[in-house]
Amino acid sequence: MRDSTRNLVMVVGLSGLIVIAAGAVGVNRQAIARARAQSLALKDQRDSLLAVAAAREAERAALAARADTLEWQAHQLRDSVDLLERQRAEAQLGVRQIRTLGALQTRLRQAFPELGRGGWGLTSLPAYQGDSIGIEYLLVPAWFAETFVIDRANARSWRAQRAKLLAVDSLRIRVAALQDSVVVLEAARADAFRAGYDSAYRSSQDLTQQYIAQLRKPRLNLGSTVGLLLGAGACVAAAGALR
Repeated sequence: MRDSTRNLVMVVGLSGLIVIAAGAVGVNRQAIARARAQSLALKDQRDSLLAVAAAREAERAALAARADTLEWQAHQLRDSVDLLERQRAEAQLGVRQIRTLGALQTRLRQAFPELGRGGWGLTSLPAYQGDSIGIEYLLVPAWFAETFVIDRANARSWRAQRAKLLAVDSLRIRVAALQDSVVVLEAARADAFRAGYDSAYRSSQDLTQQYIAQLRKPRLNLGSTVGLLLGAGACVAAAGALR
C-alpha cells in the first residue's frame, strides 16, 4: 500500500513538472506564431507595393512609347516646315528671275486666276518728256489693288506667326529635355528606394527567422526553474517519507 502511495506521489509530481514545462513551451509557441504573423503581414505589404510599382512602371513605359511617337511626328512636321520654307525661297527667286512681260503675265494669271485671261491690260507711259519708249504697265481693275494690300499684310502676319511658333517649338524642346531629366531622377530615386526597401525587408525577414529559431530552443525562466526544483524536491521528500 505504501509503495502504491509513493508511486502516486511521484506521478503527481512529474505531472506538475510536465505542466510547468508545457506552459513555458506554450509561451514560446505564441511568440513564434506572432512573429510568423508579422512576417506574413510584412510580406503581403511588400507584394502589394511591388504590384503597384509594376503597374506604375507599365504605365510609364506606355506613356514613354507614346511620347516617342509624338516626338517623331513633331520631327516630321519640323522637316516639312523646313521643306516649305525652301520651296518658298525657290519660288520667290523664280519670280525675280522672270525677264519677259509675257512670262510675267502668265505667272500673274496663275497667282490670280479670278481675273481670267483678259483681266490684265497693258499700256506704256513715258518716263519723262519726249520719252519715245516709256515704261510698260499692267492694268488691273481699280479695286483689285486691295488684293495686293491684303496679301502683303497676310504675308507679314504669317512671317511673325512663323517666328513665334518656331520660338514656341524651341521652348517645347527645352521643356521636354528638362522633363526627361526629371524622369531620370525620379527613376533613380525609385530604384534607390526599392533597393533600400528590399534590403530592409530581407534584413527584417532574417531577423524574424533568427528570432523564431531562438524561440524554438527549450528554455525555462527563473520562476519555472525554481518551480521545477521545488516540485522535484517535494516529490523526492514525499517519496522518502513514505518508505
